[in-house]
Amino acid sequence: MPELNPKQQGRRQRGRRGPRHPRGPRRRNNVVMVRVDEENLSRIDELVESGQFNSRSEATAFLIDEGIKSKQQMFSKMAEKISQIQGLRAELEAMIAEDTEPPEPVKQKIDEIKQKTDETRDNGEESQ
Repeated sequence: MPELNPKQQGRRQRGRRGPRHPRGPRRRNNVVMVRVDEENLSRIDELVESGQFNSRSEATAFLIDEGIKSKQQMFSKMAEKISQIQGLRAELEAMIAEDTEPPEPVKQKIDEIKQKTDETRDNGEESQ
């Protein structure tokens, strides 16, 4: 048996054969740090010790996946409400933008100035 360094002492040797859970490996590129209480940590460790998962990370990812699946109906309703909220925000932004537009005489003056500026620029380009 190979000699263990101080960091490895007390740890059980596990091979890196990939997840042992029947669903197989899934690409997981996102990292989430989470704090859990002792009871939940114990349950996660039990999944690892049972040989179903190689690490706490794999076991926790499995539990998160299962929790989301079990609440799929709630997530669907939430997505619908979020869409409604986004629509209402867009309506509010349009309403505020419309309300903050300058009065018509001021808009006409702005348009006149823009037109003169464009004409001056165009004339300057022609003379070069």
